[in-house]
Amino acid sequence: MNSREMILEKLHNAVAPDQINKNIITISEPRHGYGEVFMAKATAAGAQVVRTNLHEATGAIKSILQEIGCKSIILSDEKIIKELGVQTIAGDLGMDCRYADDFPGEAYRRNVLQTEIGISGCDYALADSGSLVIMHNSDNQRLISLAPDYYIGIVKTSQMLKDRFDLASIMEKEEKSEAVSIITGVSRTADVALQVVLGMHGPRKVNIILIED
Repeated sequence: MNSREMILEKLHNAVAPDQINKNIITISEPRHGYGEVFMAKATAAGAQVVRTNLHEATGAIKSILQEIGCKSIILSDEKIIKELGVQTIAGDLGMDCRYADDFPGEAYRRNVLQTEIGISGCDYALADSGSLVIMHNSDNQRLISLAPDYYIGIVKTSQMLKDRFDLASIMEKEEKSEAVSIITGVSRTADVALQVVLGMHGPRKVNIILIED
């Protein structure tokens, strides 16, 4: 068996069709039961997770911002961000807080690279890996979760999926996105002398606010 045949065999045996069907969850199935699994997996990957309700989420955001203690924040222009009044919370703490849409073109890129904290909503969360999923149709939201030293992702339990097979099933039916970010804890690499370095290719600290709804 040559190398090509070995690779093809591995791909063929990686996931059997019956296993995919077994793992996919229909949209109507309750997702609230995956919260504990998600929190455990996300914490193991280096993220800090706060589970709260919509009423108390503002307090959770305030506590995280106070703990981080930075002065500049960039926000995605999403309903959940405005619903929670994140810009007002940050302003009350004396932080410079702007929406990504406030910066046109290259001004956005320059500012997001200099901003300390990025905050956005998420499209889904994967329970089996503790990952956040963000669909992109522009670069703005993607840089918010990648460029700043600190990232805060906000997701609801109703957005919880079991695993990547569930996500793949949904993506097949939805309008195609330009890109998809799957964020699993703090970025890390051991490329140099096998020394693990955190935050090399993204935020060095990830906070997740999981809202019960």
